[in-house]
Amino acid sequence: MPLDDRPALPPGTATTLGIRTRAGTPLRYRVDGDPAAPLVVCTHGVSLDHRAVAPQVPALVAAGYRVLTWDVRGHGRSQPAGAGVTLVRVAEDLLALLDAVEVEQAVLVGQSFGGLLSQEAFARAPSRVAALVMLGTPALGDAPGPVMRRVHRLRVPLLRVWPDAHLRRTFAALVTDDPDLRAYVADATRAVSKADLVATSAAAIHGLVDAAPAPTGDTPVLLLRGEKEESLVARSNAAWARRLPATTEVVVPEVGHLVNLEAPEAANAALAAFLGDHLPSR
Repeated sequence: MPLDDRPALPPGTATTLGIRTRAGTPLRYRVDGDPAAPLVVCTHGVSLDHRAVAPQVPALVAAGYRVLTWDVRGHGRSQPAGAGVTLVRVAEDLLALLDAVEVEQAVLVGQSFGGLLSQEAFARAPSRVAALVMLGTPALGDAPGPVMRRVHRLRVPLLRVWPDAHLRRTFAALVTDDPDLRAYVADATRAVSKADLVATSAAAIHGLVDAAPAPTGDTPVLLLRGEKEESLVARSNAAWARRLPATTEVVVPEVGHLVNLEAPEAANAALAAFLGDHLPSR
């Protein structure tokens, strides 16, 4: 599916396709909406691509926001991975895209790994983040206990020796029960090399077990997850919401990790309500 393949947008929507080359990778991105509107940057998870946040684009544009979607290095059409995928590098990629579209501050929406790198971007440049939206994402540095930290670290060598074809089938089966979404995950994963899949997974694990928590403080945060989300994410989100009063937690019934794809209407409603409260469009 090409980069500019999107659900129907409101008539007359301004659209820009761009490439920002950084550290050996042409980062391909798209911006939809009024150039004067507040910017929302949507970032996908491990092995996926810009399509993973496509259902949010028309709703956000209709609500009066400008939306940037992109393919993380080594994913989709942002090939090759160049200098490689690390949590710090992809967070800096995201900030470079803000420079590319000449926007000083944006809302960062991240799905799974996209949420981890959005938190890392916030930690590096908090003044550039108006709000954070985490879709099925735990807090940085929030893997529970020393035993589980060791377990998570063991995943990387396991992924390296896992037979490639079986790994990809297993990944699609684990992230969703929906057959159509499994087909999308399988299609998106085919664009990612085994080395980049392992590197991105390693970057996500580093975010869980080694990275310092992002000091979000009074920055508005929406934690949006499915009722069937894995326990690590659910525990982390609940602790985050208790710890910081500026945080809103929303749980969507009967769906799992890909909450924004499995229940797009509920996810869009929660996102619109949150943005309306904290960053109203013009």
